[in-house]
Amino acid sequence: MAVKRRDPVFVVVVSFFTAYIYGLYWFYKTRGELNDLVKGTTSPLLWTLGLFVPFVNIYVLWRYCEDIETVSKKARDKIVLLIAWIVFMPIAQWLIQEELNKLAK
Repeated sequence: MAVKRRDPVFVVVVSFFTAYIYGLYWFYKTRGELNDLVKGTTSPLLWTLGLFVPFVNIYVLWRYCEDIETVSKKARDKIVLLIAWIVFMPIAQWLIQEELNKLAK
């Protein structure tokens, strides 16, 4: 699975207007792309379902941010991404999608 280029504005705006339903779909798809890039073996669906479990969701986001840091070659700091995700999620979506777009073919 190759990394798909997506417009960060589209991701943020559509996530907002669909009450984050698109955001969950986006997370699922990008988690699958990250699994391919970092040679992960856990199902993207399992990671996405983990977002609904208290305390597990923090771990899921932490691992997601770690993988973004890895594929971006430390261009994005995992702690900054996690804080952005917790404080104001659209910022994290924007930053993550920009990094993934750099890897898209």
